[in-house]
Amino acid sequence: MSLRIIDHKKVEMTTDEWNLYEKICRSYDEANFKGSDLFSDLFESDDAGIIIFLKPPSTKRTSFEVYLFMMSLMQHQHLRMMHNQIDDVCAQVKAKLEELNK
Repeated sequence: MSLRIIDHKKVEMTTDEWNLYEKICRSYDEANFKGSDLFSDLFESDDAGIIIFLKPPSTKRTSFEVYLFMMSLMQHQHLRMMHNQIDDVCAQVKAKLEELNK
């Protein structure tokens, strides 16, 4: 995972997620429009780059594809955090069991 910048905000993403983001942006690029502008004002993220709030697009134009990508990214980030927490708890339980079996 690495921190990337989308709409002047930190976002934690895998390389595959970043590549998909760039592909989506390029697909909407036009002479007078950058595809990355479709991601403007859609979300809030914390200092760790985790999306904490996804806003409905109400002030600017965006696409359904962009919004679904952001929903998916937010869900993946939170699933990764939950997996890490479970792995940590399992490691603690394993260490405790090994300690008790001595």
